[in-house]
Amino acid sequence: MKFLIFAILSFVTASFASDRFPRPEFQTGYEIPPNDFGAAREIIFYYMDVAILFAALCLASYFVLKKRSRKGIVGLALFSIAYFGFYKKGCVCSLGAIQNITAGLSSSYTISITIFLIFILPLIFSLFFGRVFCSGVCPLGAVQDLVAFKAKRVPARLSAILGFIPHIYLGLTILFAATGAGFLICKFDPFVGIFRLGAPFGIVAWGVGILILGIFVARPYCRYLCPYGLILGWASAISKYRVKVCPDTCVNCRLCENVCPVDAILPPTVEPINERRSHAVKRLKIYFVMLPVWIAVFATSGWFSADLISTFHPDVKLLRIIELEESGTARTKSFESEALRVDADVIAVLRTNSERAKKDFKLGMLILGAYLGLILGAYLIRQSTHKKREYYDADPVTCVSCGKCYGYCPKNEMRNAECGMRNAELTPKPSSIRSLFWLLTFIPHSEFRIPN
Repeated sequence: MKFLIFAILSFVTASFASDRFPRPEFQTGYEIPPNDFGAAREIIFYYMDVAILFAALCLASYFVLKKRSRKGIVGLALFSIAYFGFYKKGCVCSLGAIQNITAGLSSSYTISITIFLIFILPLIFSLFFGRVFCSGVCPLGAVQDLVAFKAKRVPARLSAILGFIPHIYLGLTILFAATGAGFLICKFDPFVGIFRLGAPFGIVAWGVGILILGIFVARPYCRYLCPYGLILGWASAISKYRVKVCPDTCVNCRLCENVCPVDAILPPTVEPINERRSHAVKRLKIYFVMLPVWIAVFATSGWFSADLISTFHPDVKLLRIIELEESGTARTKSFESEALRVDADVIAVLRTNSERAKKDFKLGMLILGAYLGLILGAYLIRQSTHKKREYYDADPVTCVSCGKCYGYCPKNEMRNAECGMRNAELTPKPSSIRSLFWLLTFIPHSEFRIPN
């Protein structure tokens, strides 16, 4: 009875209530604009995308490791460009899922199971089979692989310097997603404008520039920018079944080394090094001592650069615009600031959020700076040690499993599993410290020696 009375009173009150704003008139020729986003997709279609991604990863593993077929990889790459690229408009994106996972762990952002699977499946395959996702499943890597007609070898020193960029990009991507400053990967995806057949001119020009550069430098985005490739490289470093050069059948023809577009074939290093052991040990000790110094210097630099980087946060940026307008420095007033000036409480909330974002950026840039200092110090230590190899092998971190070396190898009939067992028997076990530095840095392989 009480519920019935409450319902009647609510109906009567609503019937006599006045509108806060005038209701729109739909009898004057007004037409409701069309919905550009389309109807919501059924959940089954999202799981279908995950199933297709899983099937593509299985095919990539088969073509790379079992079939050892470059033609199969190219066919899979064409399918990935057509489906994951143009049809899905780049939205089944394991690269961008880094941001979703970070936002979900650091805030109330909800992560769907499909997003999690899209992020984790390529990592699981990399743990067992190497970077097969990069071979022909990733549309970004596939489109770069198909345009590398005249790929040239990048100088070792330049490649080592450029190899630091993915670490910076990954750190900033996580920082921006964790603080709510935006999704950098989605914003600067070089091929999203091409896949969606429409984007701002700057994004389209950025993608076209990457493709033109990719004609002469194989996979420039994959090698020197992609943050997800960095994570895949870490996983691939401990993979058992991956692209290998079998020492029993290798005839040292160097064809694989010359044709590898990403310089991932490691040559033998059996020649002695013309350097006194005492000098090498002394240099190695200096680098170990300098390691905490590098960490401290880079961490301090990150701390002081946090104020500048935090201006990319929308709250910090908007508050700065308002402060410039109030001081008379700004020539014009923005629509956003005009809307917020109506309510002083909104300005106070904006100021609070801005201060919180600045503190988060200071902590994040401090950690990122310390990480980059560790990367630099570890790289110097790794380069100061002698890497002895008695046979050719593929670098598990930088090899993208493109299969271009298969067609040139005269002993390609040797199956990968047999090569893996034989390599395991002949490969000396590295020290745990050296393995840590080698795995951590993920800097492209280089044979040059650091001078005394």
